Order: sequence, then structure tokens, then C-alpha cells
Amino acid sequence: MRFLSRLAVIVAFAAIPAGNQALAQWVEHKPAGIGYRIEMPAAPQIQSRDIPTAVGPIKTTMALVDRGPIGFIVSHNDYPKEALEGKSPDALLDGIRSGQVGSHTLRDEQRITMSGHPARHIVIDTAQGQVIVSRIVVVEARLFQAVYVGPKGTEDSDDAKRFINSFQLVDR
Repeated sequence: MRFLSRLAVIVAFAAIPAGNQALAQWVEHKPAGIGYRIEMPAAPQIQSRDIPTAVGPIKTTMALVDRGPIGFIVSHNDYPKEALEGKSPDALLDGIRSGQVGSHTLRDEQRITMSGHPARHIVIDTAQGQVIVSRIVVVEARLFQAVYVGPKGTEDSDDAKRFINSFQLVDR
């Protein structure tokens, strides 16, 4: 389960690029054949990279919008099915949550469902004064994450709520 934790940390913290994009209208991001939709405050930048894990490199695809101190990130990746055999969805989600929290402070965690699949909604406070709001779900061998990162206090902003609450699983 360490490979899930490590990947969650990489996705949550390494994906925000430098720079600031111009403000734009909210758009729906729904990659064909992937299985999710989400609303983002601008057309996202798409990045794919192989992330090293205990089961070998895992290709992770991220869509992100950078607003300076605020980032909106949604990602997905597929694990080899044999790497997840015998692990309960709750155990997988616990590992991902623990990886995202790392040395930071878990402020809140809610066990939720998304389209009938166990999921988590977590809020993390960092020592650097940031807040991370993350919604995570595993469907078969695919991990989906929607992550909002911003200064503490912005987690209840209209933009943060709209982004996280718009995250839905859809048919591939």
C-alpha cells in the first residue's frame, strides 16, 4: 500500500506549475473514455508522467489550473489489477489518504460514496499555511483524485466548493 500513498503525495503536491493563468469562464472537463467529469475555472493544462511506485512506473494523467497560490487538480491512473488483489476499497483509500497527509495535519475526513463506490473527502492543513481539499475514489484498478490547494481559509470559497462538488464519476 506504500505505492498508493507515495503516488497520492506526488499528485497532490508536485502537480502545480509556476505562473498564473488569466481568469476565464468555468468549463467542464470530461476526458473521453476515462470515467469522470469536473468543472474547472479555466481550460486545464494536461500533463502525463510515469510515477515510480513499488509495483513499477504508473502513468498518471493530471489536468490542472494554476491561479498563483491556488491550484485545481484532477488526476487519474491505473494500477495493475494484481497489485490491488485482496485489498479492500477502504484499505486502499486509507493508504491514499495517509500518503496525502504525510507530515501535515488531517483536519477532517468523511467517508462518502461516489456512484456507489466508497470514496473519501479529506481536508489537510499544511505547516506552510495551505489547505488541501481532496476527493478520492478507486473504481476497479483506476484511482481518481480531485484536489484543491490554496491558502487556509479558501477551502470554503465558492470556487473551491464548486470544483470539488462538481467531481462525478460517469460512464466510460
